[in-house]
Amino acid sequence: MKVFSLDLRDGHVRVECEQLGEARLLAIEKCEENASLLNWFEEHANRLQKGFLSVGKILGHDSILRYPTVLDTENCSRAVTRGVEVVASSIFVPEAGLHAYSIRIRLLTPDDDEYMTPQERGFETCQLVSRHWKISSWNNPQHNGPPNVENVRGEGVIGMYPLLIEGGYKNYETGDYGQLEEGADTAGRFSYQSCSQVAQSPCGFIEGFLHFRPGSMSDPRGDLFDVRVDPFPLKMGTPMY
Repeated sequence: MKVFSLDLRDGHVRVECEQLGEARLLAIEKCEENASLLNWFEEHANRLQKGFLSVGKILGHDSILRYPTVLDTENCSRAVTRGVEVVASSIFVPEAGLHAYSIRIRLLTPDDDEYMTPQERGFETCQLVSRHWKISSWNNPQHNGPPNVENVRGEGVIGMYPLLIEGGYKNYETGDYGQLEEGADTAGRFSYQSCSQVAQSPCGFIEGFLHFRPGSMSDPRGDLFDVRVDPFPLKMGTPMY
């Protein structure tokens, strides 16, 4: 939980939380007539209007998503494999000392330029089975020397195994007894958030693969295939609140 405050004496907007231990000045210019707070909200609206931020759900709540979108090509990656699109980006969370990242996945639809028909891609639906992340980080922003590399493999993504259909998905989650529990049909793209503990390194990136099963895990219609997650950066720069 964060608390934002406007200091009427100097016009600065600050943020504080228990982990920070002190109020921290937000990265906005000081303005005349105590207009910093208004400018802060206007900047949110401007970024939303231009598409650099988006609106969606986090933990079931409608929210402004602070993760960079595909329009921010420096800080967001996009890859398409057999009609499956993966968009990925991250932000640095200083009070927690980690990088939080967001992965957005969907099957392209006929309105998309890179759309493939079910016959072309080889399946009507596909289900995420496992993942492989390669996390590279450097101790200096110049990327001098070989990176520190960590490989992470696991089943699903944070206990979820989404089944992709054109225009939406059906989520499956690991239940109390280790069995997959079927969720409701949901429109739009599947997204989830997780974190990487590489805060001691000022820069790096994540890349890897998501492994999908054509058809579904319970009704397989082909061999597993890899869906590429193109590299997206981990930066310790100015946090985006």
